[in-house]
Amino acid sequence: MYRIKAPLILLLAGILLVVRCKKEDSITPVSGTPVAGSGLVDVSWSFDKPHSNVNWQSQYLDYSTGMLTGRFDNFNFSPKFVFDGANLANCRINAWVQLSSVNSGEPQRDGPGRCLRSYLGVTYLDTNKTITDPASDTAWFRSSNIVRTGTGYAAIGTFYFNRYRAPSGYPDGTRISQPAVLYFTYNGTTDFDTDGDGTNDKYRASFSGRFSFLRSQFMDTNST
Repeated sequence: MYRIKAPLILLLAGILLVVRCKKEDSITPVSGTPVAGSGLVDVSWSFDKPHSNVNWQSQYLDYSTGMLTGRFDNFNFSPKFVFDGANLANCRINAWVQLSSVNSGEPQRDGPGRCLRSYLGVTYLDTNKTITDPASDTAWFRSSNIVRTGTGYAAIGTFYFNRYRAPSGYPDGTRISQPAVLYFTYNGTTDFDTDGDGTNDKYRASFSGRFSFLRSQFMDTNST
């Protein structure tokens, strides 16, 4: 049985004065002056994708103890990510990844028509497998409730992955969904200097999280 673990490392940035990030394009620890409080990220903040990452790992084969690892190159939130540490009822996580952006570092495994995209349920609109069917190309996590647990939080929600196909008993293309729990931590907010002029001019909030799922729970075993 395949098990995919999907670590999720996110940095969300609110733009106050400077709208262009001048830091190196890599995941770096939050630095600057810590901002007191329980954390508040609302819709006025912008997602700092160049400094964020979505990684995954899975057993390479049923019988293998080795792990295949990689990332997704295209991901975001819609609607925007919202976190309110003082009132968790206001929190919202609606995150997606583009499955065809999967990247394990091996083009012979990752490219159009190759095995890894097929493993993730990506299908095509042409026989040469060069045009991805957009209906098959996105996985979603949508939270319905967020609670405190230990030193962090648990986002209780639904994970949408793969589709039902005729004659499954569902309308063709219906997303397969299962309950899921995303465990995450709020790493703090800092006010830091982006342009080296000695004045702090930008807030950055950092979050990291993880959830796991069984691919077998998202397979349409009745389709033809």
